[in-house]
Amino acid sequence: DIVRKVRNLKSQGVATKEITNKFGINRETISRWCFDMASTNANHLRSQKIKDKNKRKGEKHISDFNVDKNLAKIITALIYWCEGYKYPKCNCIGFANSDVNLIKTFLKLFRVGFSPKEDKIKVHLQIHDTHDRNEITRFWSKTLSISENQFQKPTITKPLLKMKRMDYKGTCTIRYYDVNLYQEITGIYEAFFRKILERGGVG
Repeated sequence: DIVRKVRNLKSQGVATKEITNKFGINRETISRWCFDMASTNANHLRSQKIKDKNKRKGEKHISDFNVDKNLAKIITALIYWCEGYKYPKCNCIGFANSDVNLIKTFLKLFRVGFSPKEDKIKVHLQIHDTHDRNEITRFWSKTLSISENQFQKPTITKPLLKMKRMDYKGTCTIRYYDVNLYQEITGIYEAFFRKILERGGVG
């Protein structure tokens, strides 16, 4: 309720200092809650202009970038190296994140690179007790093109009162029980860092 009230006041042009005094919330928190909202503040507009310029500079590196099956395998493995479950925690493929686009990207690359059996892909959600379980499950099912029958029993927790993430859809874990495939992915990223660090595979 407080988040909605703060965003409503910001949309009306109320100054951050006034909102801070009204709710006793620091400026950094208000900025985080309202980062996506338009502003006529001169400093905000100047910062946004610089941000947009830098993003366009980065986008140029991807403009002619194409991913074939082999490259999809490599990128999948590198992403998994960063965020995937590792042995001995598990010996299956497990990739968890709350970033919807990261989960979608990983799954698309995984499908292109490794052609998994679709009915073997499982999904586990960790959600808050303030979520509508059915609504969140439908969201992820549609987003990932995975049947709700392949969703495992979710973990339900209480949200931290000191933190509020806008449009939070829980943490989604993609699971695929194939130890051979898990070991292949491990082999790719291990070979990658050996090539970069030990064999001078850069330049």
